[in-house]
Amino acid sequence: MIDHSFLARVRIEPLDRKKHDRAVFYCGDERLDNFIKKSAGGQQEQDLARVHVSCLDASHVVIGYYALNSHSIDVTTLPEPDRKRLPSYPTIPAIYLSKIGVHYVHQGCGLGQHMMNHALNRCLDVANIIGAHFVVLDALNDRAAHLYRRLGFVDLPGHEPRMLVKMSIIRKAAGR
Repeated sequence: MIDHSFLARVRIEPLDRKKHDRAVFYCGDERLDNFIKKSAGGQQEQDLARVHVSCLDASHVVIGYYALNSHSIDVTTLPEPDRKRLPSYPTIPAIYLSKIGVHYVHQGCGLGQHMMNHALNRCLDVANIIGAHFVVLDALNDRAAHLYRRLGFVDLPGHEPRMLVKMSIIRKAAGR
């Protein structure tokens, strides 16, 4: 259930290693927990990813985050009907939503969806500058995959848990 009064208190901003407290982040998935605690800052500084964090009110304690980076899709992995409509390039530009996590205390109140909307809007901004045909992610579990399907993502046949959504679908949903 979406808690609008809670979400009104949330701010999403770029990760700042010196400002944001990531030490207590725990979402229940060790890979996601370790990424924000140990790898996110370094990957950002090396221009491998851009990480945005969610904090509550004036606090700098991270209660959620997502990471984006550039990506490309091997055109041969796409279903034939999709390939026919694309240029004959070996790869198609995409944006990879590599990580998204919500602290366990705040799961179920709409923060994940709020951050996903923020992330997809950032993807639209990037696509407007450099072009990207897809947003790609890897679903961690069936529950996550179900949520992503509701947002328009589809499974990449033969490459599960990889999922993708066309930028045109995101653009239409966002009214842009």
